[in-house]
Amino acid sequence: MPDSNKPKVGALNHASIPVPNLKEAKRFYTEVLGGEIVLESNPKFAEVRVGGAIIGLSEQEGGWTAPNAEFPHYAFTMTGDNFYPFIEHLKANGVRTHQPWTRHGVEALMYFRDPSGNLFELYCERGLKDADKLPRHVKAGGTLVIDFPALTYEWQG
Repeated sequence: MPDSNKPKVGALNHASIPVPNLKEAKRFYTEVLGGEIVLESNPKFAEVRVGGAIIGLSEQEGGWTAPNAEFPHYAFTMTGDNFYPFIEHLKANGVRTHQPWTRHGVEALMYFRDPSGNLFELYCERGLKDADKLPRHVKAGGTLVIDFPALTYEWQG
């Protein structure tokens, strides 16, 4: 039984991620992901609000998701009617994507990287037509294997 007197953590306030080039990262997060810069406190750090979440961009050497790794990654919630159009928007901006997939036949997922190599996920919990027809990942009993290194690119945005 949960202890009602136990202190509880609140909602996630922000995530700070490493980037090798702050200027490029700010352009990507505002121009491609539609964010707005909300803080520029020094030459090596900025915060961008994307989809209601604050993402801190910290210029530093190294630290992002390894090219062949699924973790860590950060997920954006997508509605069913925005899922595929947003994937097309990413592609039109030079962002590499892969085939969307499902775990249980009701949700849809797709990974992409920012120019720094940080891994992000588009996550549509429900409402995507034909989600049950998407391939299942091998971890969910299917055959889809995601080629994470293939998501790396040189952004020309």
